[in-house]
Amino acid sequence: MAAPQPALTPAPMASRELARATGKVKGTLLIARMKYVRARGDVDAERVLKRLSAEDQALLRGTLLPSSWYPGGALIRLEMTAAAILSKGDRRMLFLEMGRFTANTNLSPAGMQRPFLREADPHFLLANVPRIYSSQHSTGHRTYEKIGPLAAVIRHFDPEEVDPDDCLTTVGWLERAVELSGGRGTIVDEVACRGRGAPHCEFRITWT
Repeated sequence: MAAPQPALTPAPMASRELARATGKVKGTLLIARMKYVRARGDVDAERVLKRLSAEDQALLRGTLLPSSWYPGGALIRLEMTAAAILSKGDRRMLFLEMGRFTANTNLSPAGMQRPFLREADPHFLLANVPRIYSSQHSTGHRTYEKIGPLAAVIRHFDPEEVDPDDCLTTVGWLERAVELSGGRGTIVDEVACRGRGAPHCEFRITWT
């Protein structure tokens, strides 16, 4: 019998994660995720990168262009490896932080998504979530529904498999994006998840 793998090795994702990661993502996502990893410090960033394949390392250590398309599997492997090494037992918090960090990066004054941010108008940004998503992913789509002056629902449809942890980056992104749009007391509840058998993922967002 083979000895069990070390707890930090992200090998369990190899078959399932790679099987579903057939689409492509824009460089803006990989750039934001790499900025998050590097923000944890050079030592931790190197620990994450060295756990990746030579091919992924070459990609992520090279120049990533915001408008170029890259394999979606590279994004997932980076996220899952970072979670395995940096989460310190709290994967949920790490994925939420990663999503919030990405919103801060891409909605910043210098970010490519800044035009979708309008002061004191979270609905403007949320109504553009389908457009933002389709501009960054080659598979799947999202829809927006306004359910009240201070509430909305974002639904995600995708033929590829999903890990429930993946959705936490979306929760974090939506939460921070609404805050940057002027929403206060923002709550994002994932009320349905494809990773738990639902036909689509559904995020209910409320704020004050």
